[in-house]
Amino acid sequence: MLSRQLDAIKATGIQAIEIFAPAEGHEAYDGLDTVNPFRIDPDLGNMQDFQNAILLAHSKGLATVVFINLGYMAFDAPDWIDAQREKAAGEDGPKARWFLWSKTPDAPPPPTQEDIYLKPEDRTKNQAFWGWQFSSNANSYYWARWKATASNGAAIPLPQMNWASPEWLDQAAKIVRFWMDTGIDGMLIDAPLCYPNQAWSENRTYITDIIRSYGNVFMDPKGGRDPAWITEAGYDVLHDYGLSFSPNTTTWVKDAIQEAIVSGDPSDIELRLKSYHDPILNAGGVLYAHSMAFKDEPEKRHLQQAVLVGIGDIVVYGQREGTPDAEQAANLRLKAVHPALFPNAMRRQIHTNDDRKYYAMLKSAYDHSERVLAVYNFQSTPESIQLDLSVVSTLGLKDLATGEYFPRPDVFKPISLQLPAYGYKFLQSVPRSAPVAELRSSP
Repeated sequence: MLSRQLDAIKATGIQAIEIFAPAEGHEAYDGLDTVNPFRIDPDLGNMQDFQNAILLAHSKGLATVVFINLGYMAFDAPDWIDAQREKAAGEDGPKARWFLWSKTPDAPPPPTQEDIYLKPEDRTKNQAFWGWQFSSNANSYYWARWKATASNGAAIPLPQMNWASPEWLDQAAKIVRFWMDTGIDGMLIDAPLCYPNQAWSENRTYITDIIRSYGNVFMDPKGGRDPAWITEAGYDVLHDYGLSFSPNTTTWVKDAIQEAIVSGDPSDIELRLKSYHDPILNAGGVLYAHSMAFKDEPEKRHLQQAVLVGIGDIVVYGQREGTPDAEQAANLRLKAVHPALFPNAMRRQIHTNDDRKYYAMLKSAYDHSERVLAVYNFQSTPESIQLDLSVVSTLGLKDLATGEYFPRPDVFKPISLQLPAYGYKFLQSVPRSAPVAELRSSP
């Protein structure tokens, strides 16, 4: 059964699988409220089943990464119960030192990397679970940032880990090694920007340096949205929040690609890419696309996915995104074999006859092996698009999907392309040294 499922996944052009919250947990945040970080969630079978699944995925050329939480625990986690018992007994025990405590509910909050993004009202509106919460079992206040929900709908504040505690740091390192030892290819770490007292050095020493020691791996600090997570903390992937984050502010806005498809005006996409995507790429990281839309409008959905493929993001499919259809799968296969579409390829906007209706970009492979021009029509009608290639040294363009060749008429004359409604093309730039056979148009 699993073998057939993996074959079906591979056939869609997908190259990796993400397993969300594999450790034993409950239901908060889809299972991130960990009960036992060293035990596989019973719904996934046992640890041998898990490792066999990883080996099977690898045998089919599929990488496997996991999404784990190192920031808080379930309220009935044995370690939290032990910590409360130690605190109530007046002991400065090792488990108690994993958490943050206060004698009063109005003590200053612990510092986090998230603080630079917060407004005063952010914590106030979440008082039911965010802040110093009283534990009758510990006879003390503990710090909470996340919540579970009781059967009556009440918030259950979840205890956060103290990243200034040497005892917790050692435990966190053991958890990271435990899961990496299962044979996985990397981790998404849940919201480390919210971890109390965690500095860049703690990220490196107790998370990323350990993961990196296993070889070529995937490391994403989910929620991190600054190049420092690459250069200082040592991660190599960031979620592409720049598509839905207003430049130079802390305001979340509509996804730029989705908004461009709805409005027909893609002119904001380049601004968003320059303000977030490019700095991450220049810092040595790559981007992970976190959402797909237009589930019931295939033309628009195809266009959104094609833009993500073009800018080089790791394109993600899950329960909300569904499964790639034939057209999306073809794009993913192009992305897998063309270095100019790899996540680390560089981008340059190419002007069209109307950049308020169309968007075009020249992608250059990191190893300089090829260049691909991606052209997009954001209109609901077929359009003739003129491409200004005066700044591109090329003999012409070759359609990656069909092989059709578009010769360059003159250095200062645009190339004209016909694109259907919400249509797009990926066109390989033919270098001037190309052999004659490469220049022939497909029949």
